[in-house]
Amino acid sequence: MVSMTKREKIIVSIMAATVLLGGYLYWGPVTTVGQQGVEKKSDSQALAFAQKVIQKLKADTSLTKDLFTIRSAERQWEKDPFLPTDTLLSDTQQREVPDNATVSAGTQLNLVYSGFLEAGTQRLAIINGMAYASGEAIDSNGHFLRRIQPHQVEIGKRNAPDVIILKMTDYETISGK
Repeated sequence: MVSMTKREKIIVSIMAATVLLGGYLYWGPVTTVGQQGVEKKSDSQALAFAQKVIQKLKADTSLTKDLFTIRSAERQWEKDPFLPTDTLLSDTQQREVPDNATVSAGTQLNLVYSGFLEAGTQRLAIINGMAYASGEAIDSNGHFLRRIQPHQVEIGKRNAPDVIILKMTDYETISGK
């Protein structure tokens, strides 16, 4: 049999004392010390209190401002609040890729676009088995997912006009195109 170290014995004894104390307090004798002055209120008093609270909340105008702020944040944003320009958010998402955008010489990416998910307005692309949304970094070399379409994705590189277009594997076979 393996003997316990001094530290283990202390921990086990504290645990046992805690369990014993908890059992005593739970099943032990009930005392009424400190319970004087607690009076039972009727249902009508509780209802009157609830109605007073509701009236005060309705009279408080700061809650109206908070509700307006919350509802404004939930709506679709017209402008991206994090961009310093006045460009509309729809313009940044629908931007066309210039025809002269090319892949840099020597750029070799080992990426496979194998899936597409769309839930409401959110689009995700499955690249190399990982799900990415528009704007997310794909690797540590500065490549990011620029645009997601069901049949292809556009990959960009930070601070470069180059665009790489990845077609979905087996898309032509499935769609007949």
